[in-house]
Amino acid sequence: MATLRRRLFRWLASLAGLAALLLATIVVVFAWQARLRLPELRAWHRVSLDAEYRVRAANAPATFAGYLALEERLFAELRRRVLDDPAAADVQLYGRYDPKSMVARIALDTKYNRSYELPPPGEPRGAALLVHGLTDSPYSVRALAETLRARGYYVLALRLPGHGTIPAGLVDASWEDWYGALVLAARHAAAKAPGKPFVAGGYSTGAALVTLYSLRALSDPSLPRPQRLYLVSPAIGVSPFAALTRIVASLAFIPAFEKSRWIDVLPEYDPYKYNSFPVNAASQIYALTRVVQRTLDEAERAGRLDGMPRVIAFQSIVDATITADEVVHGLLGRLPPRGHELVVFDINRTENFEGWIAPGRLEDLERLRAAPSLPFRLTLVANRARDTRAIAAYTRAAGAREIEVENLPYEWPRGVFSVGHVSLPFPADDPVYGFAPAGGGFTLGNISVKGESGALAVSPGTFERLRSNPFWGVIRAKVASTL
Repeated sequence: MATLRRRLFRWLASLAGLAALLLATIVVVFAWQARLRLPELRAWHRVSLDAEYRVRAANAPATFAGYLALEERLFAELRRRVLDDPAAADVQLYGRYDPKSMVARIALDTKYNRSYELPPPGEPRGAALLVHGLTDSPYSVRALAETLRARGYYVLALRLPGHGTIPAGLVDASWEDWYGALVLAARHAAAKAPGKPFVAGGYSTGAALVTLYSLRALSDPSLPRPQRLYLVSPAIGVSPFAALTRIVASLAFIPAFEKSRWIDVLPEYDPYKYNSFPVNAASQIYALTRVVQRTLDEAERAGRLDGMPRVIAFQSIVDATITADEVVHGLLGRLPPRGHELVVFDINRTENFEGWIAPGRLEDLERLRAAPSLPFRLTLVANRARDTRAIAAYTRAAGAREIEVENLPYEWPRGVFSVGHVSLPFPADDPVYGFAPAGGGFTLGNISVKGESGALAVSPGTFERLRSNPFWGVIRAKVASTL
């Protein structure tokens, strides 16, 4: 028996050694390929801005007014240490960190990279808190903010720590920092309309954060409870590969391998979104989604989920970041029936596009269609027929099998086969991301390029991805009808 135990121990030790060797190999290979593959890091990949909010800092603001004051110092530091320093600033024509470029002027001179407030003309009907996505800025909730303000709501759009400034801000940001800022903002927003409805909304990571906040508010009376949640492409679940990100970046402390902190290092030409993507960003969103699921488990065991706000979620059936299946099984399918709804945007079923879509992308939709009963209302935005680009809404009430059909005043633009993760929150006439932008200026949503391979500083595929939603009116109408 003792001999058997020794053999088992040696076998387990060998297995552990093999696993450690494999992991070490992965780390070294990742570090080397990052060093060889990625371009040189610039100041906006390296500079750590001292005035950024840290929830655990001894001098962390205790109020949202204090957060805004810190934010002012943060942007002054950004100008001083990056844009006003000739050794640090960019020199590209469309460089976000070139102080002479149009992109830099948009990024710095408009309010949308910072937290902003939209008070209604008169007495507010209610208050709303909106939170943007990972690597984004409060600009990504602009259309939703304006929709709520038009309905008489005071709106606060929060800038999450690490965002709106330089990509290096996400190298050491944590989801706890984001959540800490959200709590300050929620208390501030709700106080603007005391005794009136308080709603919250978010895009992608912001949707995960407001979901976590709402779950925690069920057991914490100090947190103002939202009555509605509006979730656009909610990051309820992400790839388990993100769990490895902390490990693969473990050699970043060695100067030769500092690039291993980054998954992508790209030119920064977008005024409201980072193009470079640090490893830590993936790690933090993965950690956040795990916390959301654990908090859901705890609330379910305690019988508190009946108190969750009514959730209205919007999701594209083809989404390179989040799947509809994760939204259903990670959130909506776990909530007791309470008027929750999922609005799904289908692919374009005309012009022979359907035959070019990867089959796996459509499996989530088929599972939803085949479900005999769902505890939430399901609305599918899709072609009226395969021979028309015109759109209809197909709706199943919670627990029902019958489908109601409503023709909508929209159609697929020619050449567009789907909406997706980055396009959902922006209307087609968005001045920066719209494919039919209103007004002039700098636009990214309607660029169409053809030419020699390798000639562009960015991949041509960057401009192929749809950046705005031809059916934004569906979201606007749904929000307006459910307030």
